[in-house]
Amino acid sequence: MAGRIGRSFERAARERRLAFVPFLTSGFPDPDESDRLAAALCEEGADALELGVPFSDPLADGPVIQESTRRALARGVRLADVIAQARRLRARFETPLVLMSYLNPIVAYGPERFARDAAGAGVDGVILVDLPPEEDPALWSLIQESGLDTIALVAPTTDRGRLPAIAERARGYLYVVARLGVTGRGGGDPGLDDLLRACREHSPLPRCVGFGWSPASDAEPLRGRAEGVIVGSALIQELLEEPDIARREERARRFARAMRAKLGGGAEADRGPG
Repeated sequence: MAGRIGRSFERAARERRLAFVPFLTSGFPDPDESDRLAAALCEEGADALELGVPFSDPLADGPVIQESTRRALARGVRLADVIAQARRLRARFETPLVLMSYLNPIVAYGPERFARDAAGAGVDGVILVDLPPEEDPALWSLIQESGLDTIALVAPTTDRGRLPAIAERARGYLYVVARLGVTGRGGGDPGLDDLLRACREHSPLPRCVGFGWSPASDAEPLRGRAEGVIVGSALIQELLEEPDIARREERARRFARAMRAKLGGGAEADRGPG
């Protein structure tokens, strides 16, 4: 696999562990602290970092991420600010950076401008939460032609007949939704194993399982069936519960260490220059 995302998953595979992919809402709790929290996760060995683009109608997000989004929007954080944050992080770290966004902010920003600016900032991939690849292949192609990976979501309700088309458009990794509902609620769907097998039949890309994971989750059933775990709500809940700025950063670091230990392998940071 080419690119930073591919190299990161290859390293995790060599170390015989599941990749750790944390999610942070960009601009939460405020832009400056968001930078510090993101940097802490990179320093603690995140294999990739997903930055959520704040949006006023986040239908797929549960109450925890919705609250972090509300606070970021109250600070005036918009897509341009997320891209600027990615640029600052890229100057310091080689950690793969993925922007997770609903379609509306990208349309408002301008798709061509977005693809150009995101790639120029050092972003590695894009997740379009509410846009299946079949619905706007031109936009997916535009993003790919800018050098960005298009990371597709696959859910328990995904028609297996759609998987070839999804696999054809997907780059970087597959975001495998563990269960129905919104982020941060409950465990995996009983059909998750079947879904992971079906993904492998159609794509060689790493399979990252998201929705509902935390350091308390049992990762053993995923070994040999998936290549990574995405963690968002549990991490943001930790940050929401801590009013002290310095302690929030330490909570983020402890959380990352706990996840790395849970998923196997050491916590050697993937530091870049600076």
